[in-house]
Amino acid sequence: MEVVGVVLLNSFVWGSILAMVALGLTLIFGQLGIINIAHGVFYAIGGVLVYYVVKYLGGWGYALIIAPLVMAIIAWVIYNATLRFRLVGYSPMVSLLITFGFVFIIGQTLLLIYGPNPHFIDAPLPYNIPLGRGSYSGYRLAAGVGALLIIGGMLLFLKKTNLGLWIRASIQDYDTARALGIPVPRVYMVTWLIGSALAALGGVLVAPMTSVMFNMGDEILLDAFVVVIIAGFGSIPGTIIAALGLSLVSGLLSIVISPVMAKAVAFALVAGILFFRPEGIFGEQ
Repeated sequence: MEVVGVVLLNSFVWGSILAMVALGLTLIFGQLGIINIAHGVFYAIGGVLVYYVVKYLGGWGYALIIAPLVMAIIAWVIYNATLRFRLVGYSPMVSLLITFGFVFIIGQTLLLIYGPNPHFIDAPLPYNIPLGRGSYSGYRLAAGVGALLIIGGMLLFLKKTNLGLWIRASIQDYDTARALGIPVPRVYMVTWLIGSALAALGGVLVAPMTSVMFNMGDEILLDAFVVVIIAGFGSIPGTIIAALGLSLVSGLLSIVISPVMAKAVAFALVAGILFFRPEGIFGEQ
């Protein structure tokens, strides 16, 4: 039962963070039609910035502000230099190729600056929560709750603010939104910045849990795309449910088989779902 308890908590923590990262991917594709292959390196930027923030400023908490701001600046440069000229009227494959190019540019830049060696960050909350005869990391649990709070804040932002309403309107109908006076190009840029910042925040939350490497975003990028595909491109509630569900299935399977095989089986189940419902579970029929 203790093992099951740890697995369930880990599934909640990783599923929440994965949902937050995948939410950024969903927002970007749902509104802009951009298949953002660079989402993983944005996540890695967040993790690497934690290392430098802790090293030079001495506190992990600063990274919660610095990482999304730095990522927003980088994303602003990327968007205005390339993507804003290739959105309306272009195939998503064009944006895919552009973001794929930035995977190499940013990835190699991180390698040159940060280096190939992993570094470890001490947990900001060095407290453990009793769990049976053992304990569970207090920081991990706080990170999972924090990710859900960020997701909840994003949902409130999308539903209760004018900008959020503009984003949702632009997703549903570009031409009508523009005819109603919504500044769609500006909304597009803000959506890109928010989605990119969510990826960096994921890296910030995960950094104290695992080793920080220049390519730490490779694995979560695959998981995030799987989640978005399961949910159906553009489905925000579906993205959250799919992330938590995928993490839970992988975690429970890892009790009886190896973690690698557990993920393989989980992906096989995904393939089976998509065979019968290629538009995703929560996608339009």
